[in-house]
Amino acid sequence: MVGVMSFLPLNELPALFPYVVDWISSLEKLAQESGRAMTPIEFSLAQHVGVAHPEEVRILSVRRIPLPSHPRVKQLARQVGLLSADTGDLTVGLTAGYGVIVRRDCTNNLRLLAYEFVHVAQYERLEREGFLQEYIQQIAAHGYLNAPFEQEAEAKATKPCRDAGVHAF
Repeated sequence: MVGVMSFLPLNELPALFPYVVDWISSLEKLAQESGRAMTPIEFSLAQHVGVAHPEEVRILSVRRIPLPSHPRVKQLARQVGLLSADTGDLTVGLTAGYGVIVRRDCTNNLRLLAYEFVHVAQYERLEREGFLQEYIQQIAAHGYLNAPFEQEAEAKATKPCRDAGVHAF
């Protein structure tokens, strides 16, 4: 595994954390104000993957995932794989509390939505700041793809999608 710790300088994280919280808070607000309610099948998927309050979830379809405004947060998010390109064009989805932000061409991808709904359930369990602190620590320790929250999302999204005949990404 590549040295993930070199991508996440732990000494910088306390100073950067408020900017991460601000970015995620602004994305959740945007999704809550401009996003749509879930369809019945999306609602059912959210329940199946453990979302306690699926009625609160809003799905926002965007051309590209909005990037953090803070330059260092943006740089680190790209380096660890959370954001896959400088413009956010390759990132297909991101969860911000009860806001699920997905790229327009992925709006109807039930497999992606189920995966993001698992992240909603994780936010519910730990609340915004608790989730973000744990998530950052997991990425620092394991890398983005191997972070336990990412592994949980993959595992929990797979079964209900398979049962419903929905295929992987």
